[in-house]
Amino acid sequence: MRYWIACLLIVPLFELAAHALIVARVPAPSEYRAAADFIRARLKPRDLVTAAPTFIDPILRWQLGDRMPLSMAGRSDDAGYDRMWVMSIRDALPADAPRHAPELTQTFGRVRVLRFRLPHADSVLFDFVEHWSEAQASITRGGREQACPLRVGGMPRGGGLGRGVLMPVHKRFECDARAASPLFMADVVLEGLDNEPHHCIWQHAQGDEPVTLSFPAVPLGRELWFYGGLYYEHERMREGAPIDVSIAIDGQERAQFRHLDGEGFRGIQIATQDLGKSPASVSVAVRSSNPQARSFCWTAQTRGPLGLLAPLAPQPSDTPRDD
Repeated sequence: MRYWIACLLIVPLFELAAHALIVARVPAPSEYRAAADFIRARLKPRDLVTAAPTFIDPILRWQLGDRMPLSMAGRSDDAGYDRMWVMSIRDALPADAPRHAPELTQTFGRVRVLRFRLPHADSVLFDFVEHWSEAQASITRGGREQACPLRVGGMPRGGGLGRGVLMPVHKRFECDARAASPLFMADVVLEGLDNEPHHCIWQHAQGDEPVTLSFPAVPLGRELWFYGGLYYEHERMREGAPIDVSIAIDGQERAQFRHLDGEGFRGIQIATQDLGKSPASVSVAVRSSNPQARSFCWTAQTRGPLGLLAPLAPQPSDTPRDD
């Protein structure tokens, strides 16, 4: 009997000790603020800001969200950035952090700030998501191609946990407002299978005939990088039909991209250095044998040698300092 009473007393004592340990490891708001202020004062235009572990990302965006455009928060990789700033707790690092040692480390209580140099052989020449509204959209039905007009306005609905993006988005190419599937093209922030945000171009399949987005004058470099995936609710059960994407340059198909449920956002590289003509037209055509819940979203960039730098999205002009 005494043994059981002792056990009953030990359990709450253990829970209290564990609670005290957890609380002791939680950074204070002032520590996050100090770390964010340190980063803010030293940011340069081509700097990337991220957090680790990922569950403190909302705190990072709370403190530095005005310096993190959608292209940064929903990036597919770190191309186009020169340096990576990391706000870290518990010695965590982002999955895409460089393997070499940081060039700067600063501690603010239980929060660490690290800065890595990002050596890239190529720079971003053209970002398709940034320029989506300069493209031409079309839908093919019965073998006949028809343009999708650019629309502005509408009453948004949906959104929130488990419901995807608000529709209609304020500005979009609208291919069929009455269709059961949301047949429009626009930039959105989509939650992928990895539960991470992706800033991408929504291009929902309509069936075996394509919906197409065409860019008339894209500067080509060494490669074209293409990433694509679906809203996580639409592929996590592995029940949807494959999505087939055709990528054409100057009217000739240069690559095919097939997405299968469960793959999440993934990418391919298309060599473009030997194509000669630049700029060139680039088109992306999306199909699926069964368009039910085929919320395909993609991002792409052309990349080339350093010196052909394309500007990133404008950022506030705080005077940067460096240590």
